[in-house]
Amino acid sequence: MFSVKTQKKITTKKMKNKTILFIIGSLFILSFLNSCKNKVLYENTLKIPENIWQINDTLVFNINVPDTINHYNVYIKIKVQDNYLTDNLWLIINSKSPSGNGLRDLAEFYLTNQNGKWYGKKYRHSVSNIFLYKANILFPEKGIYTFKIRHGMRENDLPRVSSVGMRIERVK
Repeated sequence: MFSVKTQKKITTKKMKNKTILFIIGSLFILSFLNSCKNKVLYENTLKIPENIWQINDTLVFNINVPDTINHYNVYIKIKVQDNYLTDNLWLIINSKSPSGNGLRDLAEFYLTNQNGKWYGKKYRHSVSNIFLYKANILFPEKGIYTFKIRHGMRENDLPRVSSVGMRIERVK
C-alpha cells in the first residue's frame, strides 16, 4: 500500500495534469473562436430609407485591404420585405482599387426559386440573403477599395428593399 505522503503526491500530480489539460483546452477554444473572428475582413449593412431604393441612390462601401497575399470571398447581403415584387434583383457594382483602377459588374441575384419559395432566412415580413459575389479573389494592392452599388431594375424607385450590405471573408 501507499503511504500518506505518496498518496498526496499522486493526488497533487493528477490535479496538476487536470489543470494543464484545462488550460490547453481553454487556449484551443479561444484560438478557434479568435480565428473565426479574424476571418471577417469587413462587414457593413446600409439601410434603404423608407424601404424604397431609388435608381440614383448609390450605396458606398470603403474597405481597407491589408495585404496582397490572402484570398477573399466577397458577399452581397440583401434584405427585402416578403412582398417584394420580383424573384430577382439586378445590381450594378462598381469597384475601385487604391490606385484608381476600376471594374464594373452587372450581377443578378435570385431571391426566390421557380415556385416562389424564398431563399435565405425569413423573419416575420422580411427575408435576408447573403450571396457570394466574388469567390477566392486576390486583391492586387493594399489599401482602400471602394465598392459602389446601385440597383439595375427597370423601376426607378424599387420598393420593399430594406437593406444592402457587403461582407468580405478571408479564405482559409
